[in-house]
Amino acid sequence: MASRGVQRGAPPPHLANQGRTISWRHCLIGLAVGEVVLLVISNVALGLADLALGSGPNGGIVGVSSLLSIILGSFVAARLAGHHGVFQGIVVGIGFIVVGAVYQFIQEAGIVHSALASGSHTLVDLGPMSMGNLISGDFLALFGGTIGGMFARRP
Repeated sequence: MASRGVQRGAPPPHLANQGRTISWRHCLIGLAVGEVVLLVISNVALGLADLALGSGPNGGIVGVSSLLSIILGSFVAARLAGHHGVFQGIVVGIGFIVVGAVYQFIQEAGIVHSALASGSHTLVDLGPMSMGNLISGDFLALFGGTIGGMFARRP
């Protein structure tokens, strides 16, 4: 039930007149929580899979770990913000996309830098870019952010 005339899912009264829907501070907190959880879950799961099955293809462990981490980070951001949960969750999902893109850029820049530092002036083959993986990964992040934000609704 709504109390004192405030609708469920509406921003708190001190934000209602400002027209703000995104709580950036809470989204950053949710992103940080999600990234830490991603590191822990994926490393533990990959370690267990390597012990049980030997090293090899990860079978989607990183993808499932990412989805769970994004959902948790989005949930935390939306719960802390207390309003517009889906918006907070989508911002956290976009944050995961940006962090992944920056990480990929740093890896590839390091490869190019090491090739140039060794005196080689030939093109470096970074491998093919898989648009299917890129789009599905981004979709996964946005889906997880939406779900996490929706789960944060208070009855």
